[in-house]
Amino acid sequence: MKNYRNVILSIFVLLILVGCASHYSPQTIADPYGFFSGLWHGAIAGITITVNIISWILSIVGISFFQDIQIIGKPNTGFFYYTGFALGFFWLKLI
Repeated sequence: MKNYRNVILSIFVLLILVGCASHYSPQTIADPYGFFSGLWHGAIAGITITVNIISWILSIVGISFFQDIQIIGKPNTGFFYYTGFALGFFWLKLI
């Protein structure tokens, strides 16, 4: 009985999380991020992560600072975006 309860609870939580998924407007779908955007986003990933951490710390005390910055660009084109992101991220680490 306990196992069934955990399965039902897991399905319920999964459905709630899926309901939070964002949808894109037709304008953003018409021009998604590609390889070169992924390359750029990977190159500036260190700065983006630092700004996100600072923004999170400041939000604890009620200061809104760079709330719109995302680490991964959305919408992206999938494989080519992530390939560019990985190359950009590791390329800067090699220099």
